[in-house]
Amino acid sequence: MKNKIKNVGSYDNVRKLIEDDNHEFIILPNSKNIGVIDSMKSIENMSVLIQRAKLALKNKFYIEFISLKIQYLEYYLKIYWVNKNPNNEILDENSRKFFGTLINECKSYGFDSDLIDKINDFNTARVSAIHKFLMGGTSESELGIICNKYSKLGNELYNYVLDDCGEFIEDYNKIPKDVGTVIITRPKKN
Repeated sequence: MKNKIKNVGSYDNVRKLIEDDNHEFIILPNSKNIGVIDSMKSIENMSVLIQRAKLALKNKFYIEFISLKIQYLEYYLKIYWVNKNPNNEILDENSRKFFGTLINECKSYGFDSDLIDKINDFNTARVSAIHKFLMGGTSESELGIICNKYSKLGNELYNYVLDDCGEFIEDYNKIPKDVGTVIITRPKKN
C-alpha cells in the first residue's frame, strides 16, 4: 500500500521545503505528549489508516471505515486537548480517555462549537450504528449514509487543529530538534 504520509527526513530537507513557498509547515505538540510510543511507526500507521479508510468507504466496508475514522479523529482531538488543557497535562501511552470524554473536554477548552457538534453527532451515530447493527437496529444502507455524511470530517478536524494549535514555521532556525516533534506540511492556503 502506497504511503501518503512521508518522512521528509533531515532538517536540511525541511529547510529546502520551507524555502519552496508552495507549502506551509506547522509544528504541533510533541507526539510523545499525546501517547505516541514510536514516532516513525505512528507516521507509517497513519498513512496506512488513511488509505484503508478510503478503501473501506469505496468498497462499502462501513464498519471498518467508522472504526478507522474514530482513530483518526481521536488522534487530532488528543493534539488539541494537549495543546489547550489548562493544567498542561499530557497523555502518555497508558492514558485512557474515552472518545466522548475527549470531545466534551475539547469543547470546554474552546473548540469550535460547530465542528465539535459534528464530531459529537458522528460519535452518536457511530455508537448507535455499530452497536445496533448486529441486533437488527441498523441496516447496511444506514451505515453507508453515516459514512458518506461524515467522510470529510477528518479533513475538517485536521485543518482546524493545524490552524488552532500549530505554530507556523517560516524560519528554519525555529524548528525544534526534539525527538517526537511533529512537523506537518500542506499546500499554502490562498
